[in-house]
Amino acid sequence: MYIGHFAIAYVLIRLFPGIPPLVPLIGVGFPDILWPVLIFLGIEKAEINPDSPLQKYVRFTSYPYSHSLVISFIISCFGGLLLAYAIYPIAGAVFVIASSSHWFLDIIVHLKDVPVLGFRPDKKVGLGMWNRPKMAFAIEYIFYTLVVAFFMPANYVLPLIILGTFGHLINANSFLGFTKTNPFKSSKQYAMLALIGFIVFSLIANYVLGG
Repeated sequence: MYIGHFAIAYVLIRLFPGIPPLVPLIGVGFPDILWPVLIFLGIEKAEINPDSPLQKYVRFTSYPYSHSLVISFIISCFGGLLLAYAIYPIAGAVFVIASSSHWFLDIIVHLKDVPVLGFRPDKKVGLGMWNRPKMAFAIEYIFYTLVVAFFMPANYVLPLIILGTFGHLINANSFLGFTKTNPFKSSKQYAMLALIGFIVFSLIANYVLGG
């Protein structure tokens, strides 16, 4: 999931208007910002299918630190403590809530590869919406659009929908399979795209929201 995560950031921005928008924007993507770093360090593992661009064929073989419910929550708490000290306590709490929301949205689309604990014995969960890529593509966009329309002030609705549409279309190949083969030849290339995608989207949304 990509733009769907930012829908949760918008809800938090509305619920906590005194918090800099960048806090929840970075927070919802924190697991996918941490994950590429751990991929490059060789701490976490993923496998790319060179014969298909579809998201359902990506194998997240090991990502207990960035994407488990428990360990990822603990790691996000360190970031939350820094923000609580640098800004004010509620900012840290919002960051942790935003980061934790990532897991709950991911299990909707992922196959059964999302760890709960992050350490053994563990259980992996996932409802597997990616197995129906066209439906997943449509539902994520509808979810994002509805949240923007119902939660954000009117002057932000159009620019945020345009931003979300652009971001979703960039990611469309992983749902709709426009290319016959995977344009990414390694997990590191794929991870780099995730890192850039979440950071750039966060910065643009923050600019739109006047952060």
